[in-house]
Amino acid sequence: MHIKSETETVFNLRSTLNDQPFGGNYLSLNFKRRLIGLRKKMQEVGLDLVVYSSCQNFQYLTGLLIDWRHGIDLGSEANNVFVPRRGEPILTLAEAESGQPPPQTWIKDVRILPKEENYRELIKKVLSDLDLKRRSKVGLGDHVWGSTIVEIMKTVKGAEFHTAEALMDHLRMIKDDGEIERLRKVGKLTDQVMEAVVSKISKGLTQPELELEVEFRARQLGASDVSFPPTVGFVKSGSEISSTPFTYPRKKGLESGTSIAFDVGFVMYGYCSDFGRSFYFGPASIEVKKGYESLQQAVLETVDTMYDGSMRVCDVFPTLEKVLDMLGYGDYLRARLPSRNLGHNIGVEVHEPPWLSPAYDAPLQANMVMALEPKLWHAGEYYLRVEDVIMVGSSKTEFLTNFDRTLFQL
Repeated sequence: MHIKSETETVFNLRSTLNDQPFGGNYLSLNFKRRLIGLRKKMQEVGLDLVVYSSCQNFQYLTGLLIDWRHGIDLGSEANNVFVPRRGEPILTLAEAESGQPPPQTWIKDVRILPKEENYRELIKKVLSDLDLKRRSKVGLGDHVWGSTIVEIMKTVKGAEFHTAEALMDHLRMIKDDGEIERLRKVGKLTDQVMEAVVSKISKGLTQPELELEVEFRARQLGASDVSFPPTVGFVKSGSEISSTPFTYPRKKGLESGTSIAFDVGFVMYGYCSDFGRSFYFGPASIEVKKGYESLQQAVLETVDTMYDGSMRVCDVFPTLEKVLDMLGYGDYLRARLPSRNLGHNIGVEVHEPPWLSPAYDAPLQANMVMALEPKLWHAGEYYLRVEDVIMVGSSKTEFLTNFDRTLFQL
């Protein structure tokens, strides 16, 4: 399907996305690809209109960093993007705080709702301008307000509603240059946070105290949010064997002979990281040290074999598993990952499809960005994590997180 040339011209805008500049310049995101790809999917499934409110797809399609990660009920029902199968998209936004200029976006038709005006009248006018026929098929994204749906039902007689949450998953799976640069930035931030936090680890610190330190350092260094609540887990060597790794009391201070597993992620410029490392407080046994070295080796050897078309997504786990089996630690990998799920794609959301699971047999593709998350668990002895964000390349895969791989015993 061809998008009219008058529509194509709007994509020449270098979007600021309500972002901070990189070295004085703003990075472009490929909104033309997103709109064309969405409309192609709408054509395939027979949708006449898609509506996204404050959600991950709203950000992806408009470039606006309106908060959708938490506090949805504190946002405005007026923040919506209406995408017809043909014609110009329409963006509606709540009036900004006094003195704030309207946000920049590639969408030409932006309608601001003044605080004193009626939201339902605004939506009624938008739907009238879109000139939808009776019994049109309407796709709804996450967090579309009930008032919006009711107005669509009133205006578009016999409207048929469908979910539109996953319509752009195939587009979001492959990152453009602007997205990759943002993911590099948040990856670098993640390394910096870990460097700052590790220097603070000392005897007597509790797991909650370290988790608070992670979030504090992240925000201090420029993160706008955490992509999930940071977790720090202690496992004392020689502890009682249990069905779960983390039996170390949350309020008990750190003692010698304990492995420390970090699972952290941050948001910067609207994109996420997901990262894990382990350390050992006090003298570590040969088995523990070899286990961590083996896990790092397995990650590096696996990533070396990953590139566009080199394997299927479901092959990543067995590739890493084979290395650990040769090194004598495969059973500890399977003990923690019996589902053989080794991670997931990542972008505007921390967890994006596809998951690196046996169920997904499509090949790796260039510009997939994923969190690779292997773990070793020896019950009662240690729990080890090595998690990195990686970008699949045409001939080589790149690490976007690069924290020191040799640092282990503290």
